[in-house]
Amino acid sequence: MGKLLILSRYIFLIYGSDINEIRRHIHCTYAHKGFKRSCKFWLEPVIELDENKMGDFSEKDLNEIKQLIIQNKETILEQLERFYNNEPVKAIRL
Repeated sequence: MGKLLILSRYIFLIYGSDINEIRRHIHCTYAHKGFKRSCKFWLEPVIELDENKMGDFSEKDLNEIKQLIIQNKETILEQLERFYNNEPVKAIRL
């Protein structure tokens, strides 16, 4: 697992097993008081929620996460590129 970005209260990451998926995507997690939520957003061809992996996020949370992805897409894609090229990836906190 590679933590790519920490924004607001969310951690954006990628799993090693995801390297074989054709479409680029990002996972987002949020943990609070022992309760962990996780969802997945496709980054291409457009940014969209993977309906099969919504986690227990509210609609408001999912919209907030999507906006964070849109605002930081360039940084996320740069971090993903490092990950896919087997280069060291250190989480960026913004």
